[in-house]
Amino acid sequence: MMYYVLLALGLAYVAITLMVYVKPINRIDSTVASLIASINRPKPLDHAAILLTKYGRFYTWGLVDLMLLVFRLWIPFTELTLSILLAYIIGGVTRLLVRRRRPYEVGYGKPILAASGFSYPSGHAAVVFSGALVALMVLNNVASLILLTEAILVAASRVYLNAHYLTDVIGGILLGLASGLIAIMLTPLLIR
Repeated sequence: MMYYVLLALGLAYVAITLMVYVKPINRIDSTVASLIASINRPKPLDHAAILLTKYGRFYTWGLVDLMLLVFRLWIPFTELTLSILLAYIIGGVTRLLVRRRRPYEVGYGKPILAASGFSYPSGHAAVVFSGALVALMVLNNVASLILLTEAILVAASRVYLNAHYLTDVIGGILLGLASGLIAIMLTPLLIR
């Protein structure tokens, strides 16, 4: 069953990647980017989105990983570490291949928080969703739901901050879920 889910996630990621590569600005992305660029943003929401973006990826998930290590939970620690590494590496390679510019770089408003590098896929979304999948599989319900909520908010903050198009975040989520699943499947082979 996991293999079929992984296959579906992988195919969806490849399909969105090809769509973005062939036509970097599509109707969905231009509509959402125009809407985001035109809204009057309340400052407290801006600050919350900036905090989520700055601290919600590596700080949050690094702390979760450190806690797993401190409590000597070797299998979840390996799954989380591997899933984040896979998401980060595969996302970085994809970013270099696709080379999509960020919304504010092509005229969709101004950035609230300038980002560097290319836009597709969202590295934040990939990392937090790879971690969220592992958390859902290995942590208790309350902790995993809190971390899933954090992942959703971080991913949404990337579109809100005008750092990513919607398909960047969707691609990042698919990549993150696939990376988490690969890590869960590989860990038993690595730890015996």
